[in-house]
Parts: sequence; C-alpha cells; structure tokens
Amino acid sequence: MAATVSLSTTSLAVAPGDTGQCELGITNTGRLVDQFSVGLVGPSGDWVTIEPATVNLMPGSSATASIIFAPPRSAEVTAGRHEFGVRVRSREDPETSVVTEGAVEVAPYREIVTELVPAKRRARRRAKFRLAVDNLGNEETAVTIGLRDPEDELRLLADHPEITTAPGTATIVKLTAAPHRRFWRGQPKLLAFEVVAKPAGDEPVTTTGVVQQEQLMPKWLLPALAAGAVLVVAAVAAWFALLKPAVQSVATDQAQQQVARAETAASKASSAADQATAAATVAQRAAGISPTPGAPDGNGGQTTPGTKPGSSTKPTAGTTPSAKPSVTPTGPVPLSFRIATGAKAVTDGSFQSFTYSAPPRKTVRITDLVLQNPRGDTGILRILIGRNIVLETGLANFRDLDYHYLQALTAAPGEQVAVTVNCTAPAAGSDRCTPSVSFSGQLTS
Repeated sequence: MAATVSLSTTSLAVAPGDTGQCELGITNTGRLVDQFSVGLVGPSGDWVTIEPATVNLMPGSSATASIIFAPPRSAEVTAGRHEFGVRVRSREDPETSVVTEGAVEVAPYREIVTELVPAKRRARRRAKFRLAVDNLGNEETAVTIGLRDPEDELRLLADHPEITTAPGTATIVKLTAAPHRRFWRGQPKLLAFEVVAKPAGDEPVTTTGVVQQEQLMPKWLLPALAAGAVLVVAAVAAWFALLKPAVQSVATDQAQQQVARAETAASKASSAADQATAAATVAQRAAGISPTPGAPDGNGGQTTPGTKPGSSTKPTAGTTPSAKPSVTPTGPVPLSFRIATGAKAVTDGSFQSFTYSAPPRKTVRITDLVLQNPRGDTGILRILIGRNIVLETGLANFRDLDYHYLQALTAAPGEQVAVTVNCTAPAAGSDRCTPSVSFSGQLTS
C-alpha cells in the first residue's frame, strides 16, 4: 500500500472517567487519489473512538485522525497497561494494510461498597447475617473485616476476617452474633453492632446491624400449659362425676351376682356331702364295721395323703433377674465441609474433579448446599455422589447460590462426594476457575 502512518505518541496515561488522545498521521505516497479507512486493533468498546474514521488524500498529501480514549469509572476496564494497534487500509489497494502500535495506561481507583443481609434479625440464642462486599473499582483489593459492639452485649464472629475481592465482583462473608446474656421471659431487646470493612490503603466502610433478642420461653408455651391444665381438670371432674359412679355400680352388680352363684353352689355341695356321709355310715353298720376316724399324725392332726408327717416345705429363694446391659444410643452427627476448586482453563470440554470422602462405615446425608463464584468465572460446575450427577449449573449463572433439600442427598459408606469443573474463562488476572461448594448435613452410622 502506498501510504505511511505514524502515532504522535506510542504511550499515554488516562484516569477512569477522563479522556486522553493521540494523533495518527497518514501520508499518501502513491500516484492516485486514495481513500484511507482507520480501524482499531486491541481494546474494543465504547471507550475508544477514532475521528475521522476515513480520510481522502491527494498524492503526496497528509492528514491526521484523532484516537480518543475515555475509559469509564467502572470495573469494566481494569487498571493497567492496555496495548492497541491502529490499522490503515487503502481503498485502491484493499488487500494490504499498515499497522502501527501503542499502549494506554489506565490508572487504578478503589471503591468498596458493603451491604448487611438482613440488617435486622430476631434470635433467642444467636443470629446469622451475610455481609456482601462489592468491589466497584477497577483493581483487585484486599479488605479486612472488623466487628464492633460499643455496648459489649454481643459475641461477634466472621468466618473470613480478611478477603481479596476482584474488580466487579461481590464476596460474601458470614457473620454470627450471639448475646452474652439470655433471659427466660421479658420484652425483646435491640442489640446494635457495626461491621467495618477496611480496604487496603483506603477509608473504611461501616455498616450497622441489629439483633432483636427474644425471650427463651416461647410465647405460646404458657397458654398451651394453661389449656392443658384446664383439660386435665375437666377430665378428672368428668371421671368423678360421671364415669366412676357408673363403673362402681356395674362392678358391684357383677360381684353380687358372682357371690350369689357361689353361695348356691356351696349349699348344694354341702347337702350332697351330708347325704354321702349318711349313706356311708348306714353301709358300715350293715356290714358290722364301726367307722374309724382318720389316724392322727405326729403333730396331732391328720396326715394328708402324699405328705410325710412332720415334714415342712421351705420356699426356695428366687433368683434375681440379671440386669440388662445398658446401651448407649447413637444418632446422627452434624456435618459441615467445603470443597474448594482451582480448575485450569481448558478448551476441550473436560472436567477437573475435587472430592471429599466420608469416614469409614459412615453415611453422609446432605441437606444444604452453598455455591460461591465470587470472581465471576465462566464454565460449568457439577456435583456428583459416586457416579451420579445431582446438580449441574453454569458458573456465569451465580455468584452466591443456596440450595436446601427436604429429602437429603445420601452418600453411602465409601462413596465420594465430588465437585467437577469445566473452566472455559477464568476471571481477569487468573488462569484458573475457583468456585467452591459448602455442604451441610449429618453423618450417620
């Protein structure tokens, strides 16, 4: 192509929210009138423009085009060096082009915003909060999380006191607030605390939270006990007033009937015995035999057939039943674990696996999942139990995501819980995708 191009400067600096520009000189070294189009190679978007985009030049004449850089004050354009190239094409010779290169340095700025979710929570023993730390700046920032209770009424704890946030991402920090003193009955108490997020080299950001401490005794307990006492009293009164007299009357009638039958049977038996005795006496006298009384035993009484005189029986001592062995009850044990990943970027669609194995002869029951992708990586995440896929989702679909299962996911003894990641595009400044999954549930035998 018969043209020469040059930049007025090959390096310039610009702050987010401001503009900077350099000039591109174009000279037509050919023998024909030509039109040259100017295009950008490198950074794309609305923050880089070229004016004018085309120039018409006579042979031997020159013209300039302005390249204007206006990076927005947002996380879309990260801080640092951005290289670019300017391509000039000829209308008369479209098959060839000339490219000149330069670089623009985007200045860094920091902007950290925090939000406590929820800002107020009711609790009897402890309250749980989530602090969302949003990095609206254009560079990675280290943030220290501090907790303050001016009245010293709460025990405060953060699961991650120090975090590093990437530009344009939100990082979740879990907080726990537990009152030092508890009460069984009384009016609710409002306990305030402060969460201070201190970015490195910048001013701290303060967020206020409130714990509404409730009485330990549920409000419904006393009315329920009173209602139960009333029902018990009513039942006892009904027993003594209605049921007991009727039961006694029926029992008395039955007993009297049984006694009457027994007396009748005894009377008949006595009459039959007297008749038998009289008949036997008559028979003995007719045979010339005088009736003899039964021989007395050694104790002055008559011996009982089948027993020796003077003998006595001693009760045998009973054996004490052996005590049953006590059994220590066993039950489910609370379980909580986290699988963090660091999958390298791939282009072949493969997955990298990160696993957790339960203790021997233990069954894992999973009821809650928390998926986190604070850096905003792109790809696919799968959760497997053994070889079964129980969850598959795109990394671009979430930053922080909760799942709760009414029917627990179960991993048999020896079966692995795995998180596999297909990393297609890690966040800026990293060569790996770093999502993580937190599991909660129970460990059973």
